[in-house]
Amino acid sequence: MKTGKTSWRRDLFLWGSLALVLLIMGVIFSFSAQSAVQSGGSSGRIVSALIRRLHPDYGALSPERQYELYVRLDFIVRKTAHLLEYAALGFALRLHLQAVSRYTPVRRPQLLAWGIGTLYAASDELHQLFSAGRAPRLADVGIDSLGVILGVLFLLLCARIIHNLRNRNM
Repeated sequence: MKTGKTSWRRDLFLWGSLALVLLIMGVIFSFSAQSAVQSGGSSGRIVSALIRRLHPDYGALSPERQYELYVRLDFIVRKTAHLLEYAALGFALRLHLQAVSRYTPVRRPQLLAWGIGTLYAASDELHQLFSAGRAPRLADVGIDSLGVILGVLFLLLCARIIHNLRNRNM
């Protein structure tokens, strides 16, 4: 067993990565606790900013076309938000499992991170039953699950790049 500075760093990695997982879960939980009106307002501000930037003549369009464009972009923004927040969770979960593996063996950490993230996504969708105007959607669990996988893969890519850079400098 290593002692001193190495042990302190290992402990910091363990607790820091756990704090990151819990922080991301807390952010996701708070978004799901928003009412439909609050959630729509949050995504609506982003959609409006994107429309101004991407479609400068939006005001010249017919009201029907404006509505169609707004609804389509709102859908993309909401689903992208799902994907990105769960990619962050997947990244953090896999990072934490790496920290845990320094204390005890962790079998199939990528699969475990995906499983935990997907279970959290399912529980998050059920949580929306208790938020005004919100409803759980199985498709969102699928998008969230894909986000977890992408986050895990991104961490593995980062680890590979760091490994290659370290080996090149030796």
